[in-house]
Amino acid sequence: MQLTINISNEQLFDKIVWLLNSFKNDGLEIIENSRERFKSSKTDTPKGLDFSAFHVESLKGVDGLEYQQKIRNEW
Repeated sequence: MQLTINISNEQLFDKIVWLLNSFKNDGLEIIENSRERFKSSKTDTPKGLDFSAFHVESLKGVDGLEYQQKIRNEW
């Protein structure tokens, strides 16, 4: 029998591998243990742009919701 699982959480991955390794004496064989696939899947799927990384001094004291409402009211 064979089982393939995809684990997106690295801490959970470590725990499951640790658990599975404890069954090696009972005949369990781990065929593939690949962190590379996990790491590449994180970078292959962009989730959008994080605008919090951009600091614009001229907008530092502006409330985003109030600014949006003002722009909408001008239309």
